[in-house]
Amino acid sequence: MDVKQRILVATLEVIKNHGMRGVRHRAVAAQAQVSLGSTTYHFKSIEDLISSTFVYWHGKIDLGKNPYFITIEEDVKQFTEVEMTPISLANLLYQDGERYLRNQIFDNSDDRRIELAFHNEALRNPQLSALLKRSWQQEVDRICHLYQSIGTDFPAEDAEITFALVLQFEKKAMLIEDTDELEIEFTKMKKVLKRYIYLVAGANSKNENHIH
Repeated sequence: MDVKQRILVATLEVIKNHGMRGVRHRAVAAQAQVSLGSTTYHFKSIEDLISSTFVYWHGKIDLGKNPYFITIEEDVKQFTEVEMTPISLANLLYQDGERYLRNQIFDNSDDRRIELAFHNEALRNPQLSALLKRSWQQEVDRICHLYQSIGTDFPAEDAEITFALVLQFEKKAMLIEDTDELEIEFTKMKKVLKRYIYLVAGANSKNENHIH
């Protein structure tokens, strides 16, 4: 890695371990094992450093690179190419969605904590706020494309609700430290997720219990 990338990686480590309040040029330089002058040369202010770190981080966790989301896209493509009933589609999307959500919460909890820190910091950093809103819109647009493919009546609205629902699940999970308690809460999340996917996929309500 070049010096600038080392600084960005170090900033993420500082955020993960100490929160956004720990992001200072001196602390980041120490974490990156570079001179203090290197951080101030590449990033003129803390706001610039944080915003640049967000762009770097978001590029790594982009939905288009997430294997679980890619699976969802592939299954939606399958739905458009072969005859599939609404209940079969709902089952497929629920299973994919559950795996995606579990991976986000349990396997990538560090990224979720970093993400939450960025969200909070965006309230004070206009540059970061603009970047964050742009990234949200990109993700909503990608979800919207899925709903357009399966032919929902209101794909844009469905995408907004889906994005907000997953975001809420992830934020809630980060407030729970006990593993057993988190598993219990995750079970509740899955029920909500199942119900929502069931509705948006247009499956007959009499068949709801068939979703597993």
